[in-house]
Amino acid sequence: MLFKIIWRSFLRQTRNYVVYFLCMMSSVMIFYSFSAMTYDQPLVHRAQQDIQIGGVLSLGNFIVAIVVLFFMLSANQFFIQQRQKEIGLYHLYGIRKSRIIAQLIAETLVLNAVSLFVGILMGIVFSKFFAMILIKAMDLNIVSRFFISWPSILTTTLIFLLAVVFISIQNIWILRKKQLVELFHQKKITANSRIKLHWSGYIFALMSVGLIGIGYYIATNFVSVTTRYIQQTEDNGAFLWMPLFIFTACVFGTYLFFRFGMQMVFATFTKWRKYNQSHLRFIIFNNARHLMYKSWRTLSLISIVLGIAISMIGGAIGAFAITYQITETNHPTDFQLSPTNMKALEQFITNSGGQISQKFILPLKAIGYYERQENELTEENYETIEVLDVISESSFQKLKAVIPKLPDVHIEQENGAVLLESDIRYNQAKTDTKRKISLPDSQDVYVEQIYGNLLGNSLVRYGFKTMIVTDNLYQELEGIPYQVVYANAKGYNEEQFYQQYIEKFPGRWGEDILYHYDYQEGVLTGKIEHKTPDTPDPTYQKGQGMMSRLTQVNRYLDIRSTRRQGGIFLYVALFVGMIVLLTTAGTLMVRQFFEASREKKNYQLLQQLGIPRKALHKVVYKQIAWIFFPTMLLAVSHGSFAIYMLTQLIQDANYWVAYLFCFITIFIFTAAYLLTTNFYLRIIEEE
Repeated sequence: MLFKIIWRSFLRQTRNYVVYFLCMMSSVMIFYSFSAMTYDQPLVHRAQQDIQIGGVLSLGNFIVAIVVLFFMLSANQFFIQQRQKEIGLYHLYGIRKSRIIAQLIAETLVLNAVSLFVGILMGIVFSKFFAMILIKAMDLNIVSRFFISWPSILTTTLIFLLAVVFISIQNIWILRKKQLVELFHQKKITANSRIKLHWSGYIFALMSVGLIGIGYYIATNFVSVTTRYIQQTEDNGAFLWMPLFIFTACVFGTYLFFRFGMQMVFATFTKWRKYNQSHLRFIIFNNARHLMYKSWRTLSLISIVLGIAISMIGGAIGAFAITYQITETNHPTDFQLSPTNMKALEQFITNSGGQISQKFILPLKAIGYYERQENELTEENYETIEVLDVISESSFQKLKAVIPKLPDVHIEQENGAVLLESDIRYNQAKTDTKRKISLPDSQDVYVEQIYGNLLGNSLVRYGFKTMIVTDNLYQELEGIPYQVVYANAKGYNEEQFYQQYIEKFPGRWGEDILYHYDYQEGVLTGKIEHKTPDTPDPTYQKGQGMMSRLTQVNRYLDIRSTRRQGGIFLYVALFVGMIVLLTTAGTLMVRQFFEASREKKNYQLLQQLGIPRKALHKVVYKQIAWIFFPTMLLAVSHGSFAIYMLTQLIQDANYWVAYLFCFITIFIFTAAYLLTTNFYLRIIEEE
């Protein structure tokens, strides 16, 4: 008999469970799909050449499970509170608490079992579609296949049964500690005296705006603010802890804003009597004020979590851009190789159905150098005697036709030079006329500008630094002349080509050179020469040693690895973000359904007092808007400023996906607001 009564009660409240069911179904679908892809052997086999796809998808599944568990526990608490009078009535009729708890657990199990079944079914149907998206994102040359992953079904079932166990423990905890009188006792309406802001509340409200404003200001001017701070304090770790400071300021600011800031807004409108007393605004502000007071912790958490989700998507895009920029810096062309391999490579590309589209042979000289510099941190001098590569100015200008990102350089003086260093950021110029570099035969050059070394992989060259000098000085310098070929090709299948390429052209170290230099009395002396088989291995010490270079490098492998790693992380970030978005919107909807049941009599009383139905509808729309839109706008604002901060650090990234997710957030929350209002009106108008 008890089962029938509870089941009928459950059916009467079906609409309250619709949102919960949809969110759970979506979560199960994505959880199963992620798990199933780890058992898709063709996908895993092809992807594991560059990344352990199973680990990334498992991480995404773990985050999804945590978010869903939080949503399930929050929703279950609302459901129990909504039905506490019903539960008290069962207890009054002599039904033991253990029986009631067991029946509610069975009800929860049935609801989640249906969600689990439908979610897995949808996952099986759409897993191929999700896999196709991942294959496209990772640029994999395979065909997605449809299959049913029984291990994934088992894993998904076990995880969600574990979640049901947590819900059961929560039910036991809530109902065990409640007495019969508490179940029938109407929860006290929050007194206005508790909501009323005192002078300290206004201070905290202004503090919330200040904290969020400070975080936004630093995020907007991150590079300039952090640079000025480092210059004044010499704290080079500021680039690491400053984002954490922004996050902390926004978190505390968000909690203070929903606890005190919004109450200050309501108090301001309430004191504006002419505005407040027209169009039933006093009812709107009073109801919204009480709802905000009861829900400020939940609303704050939703804004923060959703903001983090948006930032996570932007971070995934930024990480991909950084990796891609590093790859482009190391491999500005398809091939970098020694001229001795060029003829065979051209023939091999032709046989593969392609052709060389660009080619330039860059002449260089490996030569020893001496430099004395002062360490700005320790204020100590250190001396360097090593080998660097020298390029003539005219050769560098010709190379720009193949590598357009190379900077425009122009040497002003005959003994001037432009230095290319790997630790300088890309092509941003840095003037430094104080640096003097001593070359053999008493030749000194003065550095006019410093740029990032965009000449490609340094392993195909001898030196880690490259110096551009005038054509006349280049002809005068004595060193080891050698050449590097930069080539681009087109018209062939890169995946198939690469498998045969690494067998025919394995990268080998060779063309060893020996150097021995000494700096005495302001003069660099010594020699650099090719190593012969009979030459003994040198003793490595300051100013002498042996250097080698790779015969060839190909950029396909690094580009493929970068694309696949970036694709999988962005894929997981987007789907985790969608689950966060759906569950946070669902949490707000479920909470408002609960509030509608409690406010039903109040609205019916207002209607009996003669207030038109249309006017009450406007009250409901505006009241709920105060809950949904500040939460959504603050979350989107947090995420947008985080993305803008990333644009300053990683300028070449395209963040349109992250900004698109912001618009999706606005759309989902607006749709959730309209649906919630519609259900809210139906609940309060029921007889």
